[in-house]
Amino acid sequence: MYLISSTALVFSKLTFEESLKRLKEIGLDGFELYNPFFYKGIFQGTLSFDPDGLKRAEELADSYGLKITSVNAGNNFVQKSRDLFESQVEGVKMCVDAAARLGTPVVRVFGGEPSEGKTEEECVRAIIEGFKLAAPHAEDRGVALALENHGRITNNVDILLRILDEVNSEALKVNIDTGNFYWYGYRLSEVEEIFERLAPLTVHTHMKNGTTERKEERRGIGEIRFTPLAEGDIDLLKVVRMLKEKGYKGVISMEDEFEGWTTLPQEKVIEILKRDVDYLRSAF
Repeated sequence: MYLISSTALVFSKLTFEESLKRLKEIGLDGFELYNPFFYKGIFQGTLSFDPDGLKRAEELADSYGLKITSVNAGNNFVQKSRDLFESQVEGVKMCVDAAARLGTPVVRVFGGEPSEGKTEEECVRAIIEGFKLAAPHAEDRGVALALENHGRITNNVDILLRILDEVNSEALKVNIDTGNFYWYGYRLSEVEEIFERLAPLTVHTHMKNGTTERKEERRGIGEIRFTPLAEGDIDLLKVVRMLKEKGYKGVISMEDEFEGWTTLPQEKVIEILKRDVDYLRSAF
């Protein structure tokens, strides 16, 4: 039986403890811990990554019966200066240290986003260099860096795989975000093929879904509508079962960004999230 986890951004305007109460109410087993170095002011400043802050976060998670399933970096290695680039690398290393301290096996990472004045190749090279600097630190601490298909560069599956290949580290793996490839413009059938292709490299997941009338057409970036997990075009229960068959050992974690997730009344959001937890559990 997989643990069902979730991102916590939907509750990021609450205090950290208040967010845990909501996550427990939804029926989750765990959650992803965001590093305030990247997510400034998250949880009203009530979460800290210094030793005392991490100890407090761990104690609070335990008190609500929740497991910290990943530590999340919001890094972007495509920067305008060397100092900013190196700061992003140090931020990822900070997440690795926190994960090791907490006994959490995964740090969710990004690559980077296009930057004015830089070619795509320069952006990709910066991402590769960033991971070449950060990955040995993760290797030493027994932590996996789970690179998410996110944004306008690493949602290109060929670029994603190139990054993994050129970094060539056992520590650098994949966080499959099920909705992001669809958001990027891949056909529904292509998305399913990509999941099969990436499954052996995957150490963490983000369950997300969306819909479009043009399911089997290549579309522009963003030309879908995100939905609750059970209502989109992607058969997520099939994805979960496929991952299990391929030997996936990580958690099934939701990143539920359905239309209205930031604007609907919180009671309605919680109602939808509860249904989506039940939906994912039905895969087992």
